Amino acid sequence: MGKRVFWFAVGVGLAAVVVLKGRELYEKFTPKGVAGQLESARANASSWLGDFVATVSEAMAEREGELREATGLDG
Repeated sequence: MGKRVFWFAVGVGLAAVVVLKGRELYEKFTPKGVAGQLESARANASSWLGDFVATVSEAMAEREGELREATGLDG
């Protein structure tokens, strides 16, 4: 009798996990979920691109200063 109750409880637990994960996957692939994923990807790409541009601009300004100092263009 104890084994049956144990396995029944395990089955109920597994069914609950499957239902919850299935609902998450279902919501992920609805139009609203896909739109959310695209918005998140756009925000991440925008952030990455901003960081990249800032880093390149900083490095470019630093290198320009080095070249001006090396060539004596600053006066």
